[in-house]
Amino acid sequence: MRPLKFFRRADCAISRLFAGEKLRFNFLAACCLLFFMAMGARLVRVHLKPDPDHIESAIPYEMVLPAHRGCIFDRHGADHPLAETLSMWQIHVDPENIPDGKTRAALYKAFARHGAFEPERLFTALSPGKGHFRVLGITSDFDLISDIRTNRVFRFRVGTTDMVRRVYPLGRGLCHVLGMANSREKPLMGLELTLDRWLRGTNGVVRGVADGRHREIRQYRDEDATVPAIDGCDIVLSIDQNLQFALDAALDEAMATNLAPRAAWALAMDPRTGEILAMSSRPDFDPGAYRGGNPQAEFNRCISTIYEPGSVMKAFAAAAAMDEGLVTPETILDVSPGLYCGRPLKDHTHGQNKLTVAQMLAWSSNRGAARLGMMLGKARQQEHLKAFGFGKATGIPLRGEGVGQTIGDGSELNNIRISMGQGMTATALQLCLAYGAIANGGKLMRPILVKEIRRRDGEVVLRNDPEIVGRPLGEETAAEIREMLKAVVSRNGTARRARVEGYSVAGKTGTSQMVVNGHYSHEMYRGSFIGMLPADDPQLVVLVTCEATPKPRTDGGVCAAPVFARFAADAARILQIPPEEEPALPN
Repeated sequence: MRPLKFFRRADCAISRLFAGEKLRFNFLAACCLLFFMAMGARLVRVHLKPDPDHIESAIPYEMVLPAHRGCIFDRHGADHPLAETLSMWQIHVDPENIPDGKTRAALYKAFARHGAFEPERLFTALSPGKGHFRVLGITSDFDLISDIRTNRVFRFRVGTTDMVRRVYPLGRGLCHVLGMANSREKPLMGLELTLDRWLRGTNGVVRGVADGRHREIRQYRDEDATVPAIDGCDIVLSIDQNLQFALDAALDEAMATNLAPRAAWALAMDPRTGEILAMSSRPDFDPGAYRGGNPQAEFNRCISTIYEPGSVMKAFAAAAAMDEGLVTPETILDVSPGLYCGRPLKDHTHGQNKLTVAQMLAWSSNRGAARLGMMLGKARQQEHLKAFGFGKATGIPLRGEGVGQTIGDGSELNNIRISMGQGMTATALQLCLAYGAIANGGKLMRPILVKEIRRRDGEVVLRNDPEIVGRPLGEETAAEIREMLKAVVSRNGTARRARVEGYSVAGKTGTSQMVVNGHYSHEMYRGSFIGMLPADDPQLVVLVTCEATPKPRTDGGVCAAPVFARFAADAARILQIPPEEEPALPN
């Protein structure tokens, strides 16, 4: 039978069976309903009770779960963040989708209610123009983002892009220690770089099956192959952010008043533990906005600048000679004019040719220090300098630490110059640790910058406890040196500007010529002061160095001592160190 005749006969049979239009319509509707019910049942079975064995051409799905970078806190913990990662949003405007001035005014008012952007920036972003993408700025204001996503005024005209940003609440403060990480959280310098293996964490991954649009089909996720992200550890520093702020302010004032026109650096430490409480260097930079290109600003002078310390080294010459039993504080030294190892020495002896060791320190006598160097000899002086930690790295977890050298050409002249702080080099950190040994009774401490490394759940994975790495002098000698250094800060000493009302201070000034093109400059000097407070039981050792010119501001007692005095007064209040004597009441 031909097909055409078959279909005609079948149609006639159906017509006879379902005579009438209504019956025919009901039949067709019933067929459609049965078809869609069967398809629905099939879809329900496939989606709710899938059979992986019958999936054909499955698309592999993989998504990275980013780990959150750890935070850096000061010594007081989570309430005092120094570096943290925050969720932020980039806001962009579509100027071509703003039809008229009325809409533009409504957008301006809607933004202005949040106060997130400056009026000039808003006006520029909302001005008429071509293009569908104009960046307005970045914000962390969740209320603004919520408003943008729900307010009809913003719809189709303002968009947002999720992002994260590393922020530094102290701004420029502690920039040389913290360093910085870029917008992709790649570390570039400082602790962000040296401790990156602890901070960055480990990314996780989700694996499974995707649909045609490469979206994950959740019920096909491979739980065995899915690895959760492990967030980075948090770092707790020994830094006190209040002390850091005070030290920064003191250095900024020195730069502003021309006490340190070129550069300045300062370091504060607890001599009892070796903990670094504050570290500051100028010039500096803002890690949240820095784009690079200025090596001078990136340079952490507290650990990287190696320089001749000047007369601050005379305390170590006296300590070494006293520890060897060669002199006492009352021993008379011949400081009369003449040749010292074949060279004349300039000096300030107040017209006297005989000085005690104590007077030598108080008046900073070059000839007296030279006498001590000759008594010690090259070998013993070198032995004591190395015992104080000079000439070797301290191990602080920052890149670029200088080492310095304890000897020059090794001649007798070089030996007596070393006693005066010339002919050898050191860093500010080495000097601070060495004076810390005088302050704490003769113990050279390992410097502590990182106190703890903690996981996000609070578990401590690394703790740095105070550690004694040497004993360069005896406790009795250390006490005698501290007593002699108190005279340096007296009215007749070289550091009278370092006095702090209500507290006794022991310390030493130093001035040295800078080396320019291989020669000592007669215009460029560094002035330093290093002090201990309170003098009889020091809880704080502070070193300040200024690159100053011209004279007489180059002297450490003029440029560096006032910086110490300002900071030490603030630090005593912050650390709640009780005053040793009641201040005199005004008349």
